[in-house]
Amino acid sequence: MQSKIKQSKLAKAGYRWTKVSELFNETPPLGSNCDIKDKFPGYEGLWCRLIMAVTSYAMVNNAVAVIHGPSNCGWAVRNFTSTDYSLYYGNPFLHMPCTNIDENAVITGGNDALIKTLLEVDKDYKPEHICVFDTCSTALIADDIDMIINTTQKDCSAKISYIPAAGFTAPWLGKSIEECAINYANMMEEPEEILEDSVNLLGQYKENFCVKRMQKRGKYPDDATELVRYIEALNLKLHRVVVSGNYEYIKTAPQAKVNVISCPTWGFPLAERMNKKFGTEYMKHAIPIGIEVTSKWIRELAEFMDRQQEAEILIKKEIEEISPIYDEVKRLVQGKAALIECGRNSQTAFARPMALARMLQEIGMTPYLFGLHPLELKAKAMDLNYFLWDGFDPQILAGSYAYQQPVNINHVIDDLGLDKDQYVYFTEDVFPMARSGIFDACDIPRVETGVHLRRVINAPGRGVGFKGAKALAQNIIEAIQAAQRGNKPTLYGRVHGEFYEFNDIPNKL
Repeated sequence: MQSKIKQSKLAKAGYRWTKVSELFNETPPLGSNCDIKDKFPGYEGLWCRLIMAVTSYAMVNNAVAVIHGPSNCGWAVRNFTSTDYSLYYGNPFLHMPCTNIDENAVITGGNDALIKTLLEVDKDYKPEHICVFDTCSTALIADDIDMIINTTQKDCSAKISYIPAAGFTAPWLGKSIEECAINYANMMEEPEEILEDSVNLLGQYKENFCVKRMQKRGKYPDDATELVRYIEALNLKLHRVVVSGNYEYIKTAPQAKVNVISCPTWGFPLAERMNKKFGTEYMKHAIPIGIEVTSKWIRELAEFMDRQQEAEILIKKEIEEISPIYDEVKRLVQGKAALIECGRNSQTAFARPMALARMLQEIGMTPYLFGLHPLELKAKAMDLNYFLWDGFDPQILAGSYAYQQPVNINHVIDDLGLDKDQYVYFTEDVFPMARSGIFDACDIPRVETGVHLRRVINAPGRGVGFKGAKALAQNIIEAIQAAQRGNKPTLYGRVHGEFYEFNDIPNKL
């Protein structure tokens, strides 16, 4: 009798490993509601488009966001902004008055409430810029916000703009970001001149780049700080980091000769819109995590701006500095699997896990991505197209994914048939898996890559550039070394798992 092949729990639940491109192609189009409901019942997206729109605008200085909708929408976005944006990232406060429309306004229209609010905000706050964000209710009743702005602008000193933000129009995060990002091009003006040696950096989100201090951010630099370092090393001038600065700063962005990209999810849509509207060229490489792609990012810009000699000097110097630690991490991880979680609960992270996976493959690991909902992948076509253009198409776990429920990483390990010394766990969210006695950093190498929990002195939290690659390499080495202690679980693991005294921990792995 032929013996039956034992299936893993993931396989029994219908999960399987496939190429990222194949998962994208087999996922129904975002507009095919019936197919989506049949294949992914119950999935409703994650963060409201209003939240993504307002948090991006929070990086604009001397500005006020006006929420045109009921008070509940206003308080929801205030709460998110004050925690995820301000608490985790240490960014400044954003004033967010709301029109507070009620059931009567939903019937009769909210135009009068918005006009009244805009006039009061201009008078009381005296901002340089006001941006209106609509909500589901005001979008459903079709309040004519453009008409209201045109009517009110003559009585306001502040410039008024509008970013559509109704949550029901784009439930998937990637589309929500894409449709939000392009609106910043509407705040820009046709340039009177092009500054030949100037460069814009697009795709800045959450990390508030300090225009006045430029890159002197302190011991915890952001992505822009590291990338601006390369721009200036090529004897070029940083023109604008978008989104940051005030309205005057943003509206003159088209004066730059070229745009380069930090985060592709935010950067590429805006770069394409600026190219179409103003003719501004943009570079194709983005989110440069690792030596190889950072070198490509620099060389692409250098070739466009005729700075090849400066680029080679810069790259040679940076690689010489990072080589010792890079060689050490390559020795330690050669042949190991990299288990990369694409947002433990959110199921939405893609560009950064892919960029991380590309670096880990560079140092000799085999990357496996999991925890990304297929519909969220479908919503990030621009990101995927970039990585495929760069020749990178790793394995990803395909499946139905219960709504905002993390895949059990132990099931992932079992499905791949890995022993505990054959992999490293890379987290991407605020709640990494950790249970003392079962799965903890004391015996499983775990590297925190979510920016919320990752602060590295003198290196960007997302790991971009040469300094970011060096810090990531150091983190991986430390994680592997820490996993050898065996019987001293982390406090986090003891809180989320069973509580053990340090000298009395059974080995359950």
